[in-house]
Amino acid sequence: MKIEVFENGSKSKLIAFLVKENGEKSKLVSTDKGRDDLLNKIDDMNLSHLPVEFM
Repeated sequence: MKIEVFENGSKSKLIAFLVKENGEKSKLVSTDKGRDDLLNKIDDMNLSHLPVEFM
């Protein structure tokens, strides 16, 4: 599994999706406070061990 992050309109609005090995995506978390906030939210979910790709 991995996490893919997409910009939604501006660099501060980010949406992260959890991507399973079969390619299935599900929305994980979003933020309008930037990358650090998003990474902190991922860490709070105990998912920081997964690779994060900014698309």
